[in-house]
Amino acid sequence: MSRTPILQRALLVPALAALVSAAMYAGACGHSHDHDHGDTSSGTSSGPNLDDVIYEGGATDEALIALLAAEPKDEPSQGTAFDAPEDGATLPGDAAPELTFHVAGAAQRTAPRAAPAPRSAGAAPGAREAGAAGASLWAEVGALLGPVRAAQAHGTPINGRAYFLVFSTAEREGLLRVFTTKLSYTPDAAAWEKLRAAGAPLTVSVLNAVFENNRIVQGGGPFTGEPVSFSVAP
Repeated sequence: MSRTPILQRALLVPALAALVSAAMYAGACGHSHDHDHGDTSSGTSSGPNLDDVIYEGGATDEALIALLAAEPKDEPSQGTAFDAPEDGATLPGDAAPELTFHVAGAAQRTAPRAAPAPRSAGAAPGAREAGAAGASLWAEVGALLGPVRAAQAHGTPINGRAYFLVFSTAEREGLLRVFTTKLSYTPDAAAWEKLRAAGAPLTVSVLNAVFENNRIVQGGGPFTGEPVSFSVAP
C-alpha cells in the first residue's frame, strides 16, 4: 500500500477537526449572544424576566421567549381545558395535587416531521467504498473533537407542543410560572408552599404552541386556554 494516502489522511483529519471545532465555537458564541435576555451592562433588561420560571419535560427558555413574543390566538379547538382540579374546587393543603389538562380539539397539531431521505436502489462498489472511507474519516474527526457540549447549552430544542402555566391571585399575577411539554404538572414542595402561602383563591391559565426547533410553526399558536380557579385549604 502506498504511503501517500496515509500521509494525506494524517494531515487531513487534524485540519478538519480544527475547522469543525472553530465552527462549533463560533456557533456557540453566536447562540449565547442571540439569546441574551437584555443589556446587563446598563442594569436593564429588554426581554422578559424568566428567572422564576420552572421548566419541565425538556422545555427551553428559547421556546418560551418565542411564545411570549407572539400574539396569542383564541381558537377553542387548539386551547387547553383542565381535567383536574375542577373549577372552584378547594384542595387539601397537605399534599400538592397533580394538575392535568388536554388540548380541546380532537385533532391536535404536532410539529412537522422530516421526510425520510429516499433510498437508492443500489450503489456502485466504488461509491460504497468512498462512502465508507468518508464515514471512517469523520469518525476519526469526531474522536478528536469529543462529545458536543456548547452547541446545546440551552437544552435540546422543542419539537412539538409545549405549555406555559401561569398561577395568579387577584392581587398578584404570575405568582408561579411553569413551562412544560407535559399535559400535567405537580408542584414540588417549594412551589406548593408558594401557592399555599398566597392565602387567596388561585387562577391558573395555560398558553400553548406548537414548536419546531424552538420556533413556533406557521399556524401553531400560541393559543389561549380555559383557565381554572381553585382554593387551598389551610
